[in-house]
Amino acid sequence: MIIPIDEKIRIVGTEHAWQLERKRNYKGGKKWEPFKYYPSFRQAVAGAVHRDIRIHPAHGLSEAILAVADVVQKYEQLIPSEYRLSK
Repeated sequence: MIIPIDEKIRIVGTEHAWQLERKRNYKGGKKWEPFKYYPSFRQAVAGAVHRDIRIHPAHGLSEAILAVADVVQKYEQLIPSEYRLSK
Protein backbone atom coordinates (compact mmCIF):
# COMPACT_ATOMS: atom_id res chain seq x y z
CA MET A 1 0.00 0.00 0.00
CA ILE A 2 1.27 3.46 -0.91
CA ILE A 3 -0.33 6.59 0.54
CA PRO A 4 1.01 9.86 -0.92
CA ILE A 5 1.10 12.73 1.57
CA ASP A 6 2.45 15.29 -0.90
CA GLU A 7 4.93 15.35 -3.79
CA LYS A 8 7.88 14.76 -1.45
CA ILE A 9 6.61 12.36 1.26
CA ARG A 10 4.58 9.16 1.27
CA ILE A 11 3.70 6.28 3.59
CA VAL A 12 4.38 2.77 2.31
CA GLY A 13 3.23 -0.49 3.83
CA THR A 14 5.66 -3.39 3.62
CA GLU A 15 5.50 -6.96 4.84
CA HIS A 16 7.08 -6.02 8.16
CA ALA A 17 6.42 -2.33 8.81
CA TRP A 18 5.01 0.99 7.69
CA GLN A 19 7.61 3.42 6.48
CA LEU A 20 7.85 7.10 5.66
CA GLU A 21 9.63 7.68 2.37
CA ARG A 22 10.98 10.84 0.78
CA LYS A 23 11.75 11.50 -2.86
CA ARG A 24 15.47 11.96 -3.47
CA ASN A 25 17.62 12.80 -6.46
CA TYR A 26 19.49 9.69 -7.50
CA LYS A 27 21.89 9.45 -10.44
CA GLY A 28 20.05 12.00 -12.54
CA GLY A 29 16.59 10.73 -11.63
CA LYS A 30 14.26 10.51 -8.66
CA LYS A 31 14.02 7.66 -6.18
CA TRP A 32 11.84 7.05 -3.10
CA GLU A 33 13.94 6.37 -0.01
CA PRO A 34 12.62 5.18 3.38
CA PHE A 35 13.77 7.20 6.39
CA LYS A 36 11.45 6.18 9.27
CA TYR A 37 9.80 2.87 10.18
CA TYR A 38 6.68 2.23 12.28
CA PRO A 39 4.91 -0.92 13.48
CA SER A 40 1.41 0.44 12.73
CA PHE A 41 -0.29 2.65 10.16
CA ARG A 42 -1.58 4.92 12.90
CA GLN A 43 1.97 5.53 14.15
CA ALA A 44 3.19 6.20 10.60
CA VAL A 45 0.51 8.86 10.06
CA ALA A 46 1.27 10.39 13.47
CA GLY A 47 4.97 10.41 12.58
CA ALA A 48 4.25 12.20 9.30
CA VAL A 49 2.06 14.79 11.05
CA HIS A 50 4.64 15.40 13.79
CA ARG A 51 7.38 15.75 11.16
CA ASP A 52 5.38 18.36 9.24
CA ILE A 53 4.79 20.32 12.44
CA ARG A 54 8.44 20.10 13.54
CA ILE A 55 9.89 21.31 10.23
CA HIS A 56 7.36 24.14 9.73
CA PRO A 57 9.13 27.52 9.59
CA ALA A 58 6.80 29.17 12.14
CA HIS A 59 8.30 31.57 14.68
CA GLY A 60 6.42 32.42 17.84
CA LEU A 61 3.36 30.96 19.49
CA SER A 62 0.70 32.48 17.23
CA GLU A 63 2.46 31.29 14.05
CA ALA A 64 2.94 27.84 15.60
CA ILE A 65 -0.77 27.55 16.39
CA LEU A 66 -1.65 28.50 12.81
CA ALA A 67 0.96 26.04 11.50
CA VAL A 68 -0.56 23.17 13.49
CA ALA A 69 -4.02 24.07 12.18
CA ASP A 70 -2.68 24.09 8.60
CA VAL A 71 -0.99 20.71 9.01
CA VAL A 72 -4.11 19.15 10.53
CA GLN A 73 -6.22 20.52 7.66
CA LYS A 74 -3.73 19.10 5.11
CA TYR A 75 -4.08 15.61 6.57
CA GLU A 76 -7.85 15.87 6.94
CA GLN A 77 -8.09 16.63 3.22
CA LEU A 78 -6.27 13.36 2.45
CA ILE A 79 -9.17 11.39 3.99
CA PRO A 80 -12.08 10.78 1.59
CA SER A 81 -15.31 12.23 2.98
CA GLU A 82 -17.01 8.84 3.31
CA TYR A 83 -14.32 7.73 5.80
CA ARG A 84 -14.26 10.85 7.96
CA LEU A 85 -15.52 10.55 11.50
CA SER A 86 -18.19 13.02 12.50
CA LYS A 87 -17.88 14.96 15.74
